[in-house]
Amino acid sequence: MAPDSGEIWHSNPFPLTPVVRLGPSADLGDVPVEAADSGNATILTPTLDELRHLVGDYLAAPAAGGRRGRAIALVGDFGLGKSHALREVYATLGARPDAPATWIVDEPAEDMGGMYRDRLRGPGDTPQGRRAFEELVRDYYAYVTANRVGAQGSDPRLGTLDGIAAGLRDRSLDPDKVVSALRYDPEVIHADLRGTLGEVTEHRRFATALALLQEPPFTRMVWEWLTGGEPAEPLRERGITAAIGPSAGHGGQQHPGSGIDRVFDALAVQGFLHGRVGSPYALLMDSLEKVLEWPEATRRPFVDAFERLVNIYVSRGGLLVFCVSPQGLRALRPSVHERIVQLWPTGFDERLTGQLVAAYVGTGRSGAAGRERAGAAPEPTAGPFSAEALRLLHELTEGVPREVLKTCRRAWRLSAEPDGAVRNVSAAAVLRAVRDLHEKVSREQVLSDVQEALNLGQWRIASHQPVPARLSSPPGAPEDVLYWISPAPNAYLAVILTRSVLVADDAERIAAQVHGLRSAVRPGWCEALLVVNGHVARPMRDRLGRSIGSRPLVYRQTTDFPREVHEALRQLSGRVAEGRREEGLVQLGERMRRDLEQQTVQLAELSRSVATMASAGRPGSTPSHRQRPESVDMVPLDVEVRAEPEAAVERLPVPVRRRFQEALTVLDTVTRRVAGLTMRRRSTATPAELGVLGCATLVRTLTEEFRGAVVVWHGAALPGAPSEQQWRELRRICREYERAVEVLPVHLLGGAGPPHPRTAARTVEVLAEEVWSTLSSTAVPG
Repeated sequence: MAPDSGEIWHSNPFPLTPVVRLGPSADLGDVPVEAADSGNATILTPTLDELRHLVGDYLAAPAAGGRRGRAIALVGDFGLGKSHALREVYATLGARPDAPATWIVDEPAEDMGGMYRDRLRGPGDTPQGRRAFEELVRDYYAYVTANRVGAQGSDPRLGTLDGIAAGLRDRSLDPDKVVSALRYDPEVIHADLRGTLGEVTEHRRFATALALLQEPPFTRMVWEWLTGGEPAEPLRERGITAAIGPSAGHGGQQHPGSGIDRVFDALAVQGFLHGRVGSPYALLMDSLEKVLEWPEATRRPFVDAFERLVNIYVSRGGLLVFCVSPQGLRALRPSVHERIVQLWPTGFDERLTGQLVAAYVGTGRSGAAGRERAGAAPEPTAGPFSAEALRLLHELTEGVPREVLKTCRRAWRLSAEPDGAVRNVSAAAVLRAVRDLHEKVSREQVLSDVQEALNLGQWRIASHQPVPARLSSPPGAPEDVLYWISPAPNAYLAVILTRSVLVADDAERIAAQVHGLRSAVRPGWCEALLVVNGHVARPMRDRLGRSIGSRPLVYRQTTDFPREVHEALRQLSGRVAEGRREEGLVQLGERMRRDLEQQTVQLAELSRSVATMASAGRPGSTPSHRQRPESVDMVPLDVEVRAEPEAAVERLPVPVRRRFQEALTVLDTVTRRVAGLTMRRRSTATPAELGVLGCATLVRTLTEEFRGAVVVWHGAALPGAPSEQQWRELRRICREYERAVEVLPVHLLGGAGPPHPRTAARTVEVLAEEVWSTLSSTAVPG
């Protein structure tokens, strides 16, 4: 689809703001005014084709049973062309020679009285519409006159009156002349008219006003009232005391829904009049979802009144077409869903996207629209847009017409050469256009909203960064970890900020970084929340969700965004907790078997040692040469411990060496305390005391093995800058110690004595984390 040689475009054919409002076209006749209309090229989609079929079927000659009413809902998110389709319905109705009575609400307003008075468009807005409506009421006047005539039977002067009644019903006779010729009392006829209109409209005030519409002195006053004005004094004297839709607060205290009810009553009454005689009539309403933003005091009355109107139009032969978002549709009752036909516009496929572009750059808007309405296929040319640019355009915009046109306008502008000509719009221009359109918010603004989310949940920020800086913020990459959240010890949530994710390379780069963060921390103990400051299409969002394990959040300048971040962090925190439990359960069986076997052997040895020492202290007992304790505090432990060379331990950093020494001292204190109590009682140790002794001994052995492994790692690490593999090895050593301590009942060890601020359990639980933090922040000396 690249342009032919020498083909050049100069002016930008795409609309600046591709928004269509319901109502007459803004084009000024045949005068070509640039940007007078926001864009009106019509592409025949399956939804538009079905809508045209439904409207055409409604406008066709009614069957014997009368005209069938219907309510049609165009449901979808913004930018899918719902308003454009509704405008097509308006154009279809207006193009008919016998255009049906049509009322238009471009969008509902909380002040329905003001909307009805100032913005609602209907038959009463034009002289032709007023005349047609007056003729409709006059048909009812002729009908009641014919009924009065038919009831008289025959007149000696005029013979049978059946012919006169028939002439009134088929409008060949003037009802005023018939009333005058037969010398009927006009007040009697008007009383009959009011009664009939009361039955038709089901509303007394409207019946009175419409009956007065036939009397010239009252015609202007009735029309002023029908168009939302205050009733004149003669109308007040006849019971019409309030305007159809008073503004909020007008005339003193009023119920918030009173204006809404009166406006919908007016629409229903006018629909009743047309429906009873089989005339088509239509109500078109755009942006119904705006009602969701109203307070409950006005939102609920509007929804109730709208649902009543749907029932009236369906049952009385009307056509009601309205646009609504999926959220707005859910606000309606299920009974209404059963009465409406739902049409769900979707994004264009790649073929329709190309046709939309071609309608603006290939042949112009009016020509494309005219050929499309005539049934001719549009020319398959997209001007300077290359085939790859069209493919990427459809992929990034998901075929949403508004997004397609906005992106095309920006890409066109970026492709303009110094002389203003456009010869080629490439895929790179489309990518840059998407970034320009969506990456407008500064990093500081996003950071501010993320901070608000952290304040909302009082999330704990990690005291240190658990991974090297090169993993958290890779050089040259647009991804950056804003915060490390620590919902639990040694567990982390990474809040990552990135720009638009448009192509596969972007997604792969982000996935690689997230996997690197998880590997550096601990698998299952780290989750990532990706915040995209820009654009990411839905398929790419799903792909990222599968790659990194969580769906990204696209930043939007709304009050709900901080709450969305807070809720996402809460969900990920629960996932981390669940992952820790699952990891423990997976390894618990094998680990418990190994550790319990070792503990059983050590406890048996300790039991024998304690029993031997206790028997040695009894009279008549002769201690063997192997057990000669010099004091009760000196308890020989028959456990072989491999000691590291003192020189190797001394080469460890002083903070690390102190932490190991503190842990070993605490464990020795616990052992001496429990063993000393047993010896002073001169009795066999209880199972509980044996359990504490065994746990302390086992933990001391594990701690010495941990220190030995750290000493070996420290001696082998590269001086000044350990390699990535060496850092992973240190993390593995620390994890092994943590897992070993987790499965032991260290809470039974109790306090560690007055000099120690921590308990024995806490000392060994945080030892691995402190060793990792100290070594990862301290260079290994050369």
